[in-house]
Amino acid sequence: MERVTITSQFNTVSVRFFCFFLIVGTFSVTAMAATKKVLMLGNNITKVEAPTISKGVKKVKNYTFDYEITQDSKLAKADAKDFDILWLGQGEICEGGWRFTDEGSDAVLEFVEEGGVCIVVEQDHDDAVGCPTPWLPKPLNGDETDGTQNFEPTKAPEVGTLFTEPNKIKVIVTNDKWHNPDRAFIPLATLGKHLIAALLYHDKGAYIITSMQNEDQAQVDLNLPFIENLLFYSATLQDKILAVEPHHKLAVTWAQLKRSP
Repeated sequence: MERVTITSQFNTVSVRFFCFFLIVGTFSVTAMAATKKVLMLGNNITKVEAPTISKGVKKVKNYTFDYEITQDSKLAKADAKDFDILWLGQGEICEGGWRFTDEGSDAVLEFVEEGGVCIVVEQDHDDAVGCPTPWLPKPLNGDETDGTQNFEPTKAPEVGTLFTEPNKIKVIVTNDKWHNPDRAFIPLATLGKHLIAALLYHDKGAYIITSMQNEDQAQVDLNLPFIENLLFYSATLQDKILAVEPHHKLAVTWAQLKRSP
């Protein structure tokens, strides 16, 4: 009887030590630099945004970023198994009219549904043309507005580090902005009735909608600190989303350990 008790205690202690090292190991891996792969739809409208970001934002805190730039508006490569972040660049959806494709819209929706994070930069919301949003699962309207640099972060807890890490953001160059969002959108920054940045969770992933304007080199350079924050925020957000997925490896392992004798 005593041997059984000692064996049982030994097994319990072993499981606890294994759990401890598993958790420590997980946090150690997280603390190390993780690589996020970014697919950028760009170079169709402006030739400066995608090259500047892909060359200038290689590492932000504990994340490194690898980029692939595509001009294919059908987004045939937009697969969440291959990329973590999808960047829809300046005017790539709307600029002087609708420039996207039905295939591209479907690809964006599927990318987010499968766990990717989609970042959207400012699009041209010409009042005479409009900017359709079939690439979004919820309604959102664009508004033709004047260029500004001011913004006001909201008090939503989801704002997190967006305007504070790694840079303290004081200005964002913006132009045409988003408004009249569905209630599912979480405003992160506003200017009056308009959204400067907003978050939308969808299925296993998320959208980050911005009004950031990157038409020329001067604008991109001014926005670069915010772009660094935006990529860091997106990488962190995706890791948090994946961490709570029930099929996530750590969650499964922890459940199995809890059932151990």
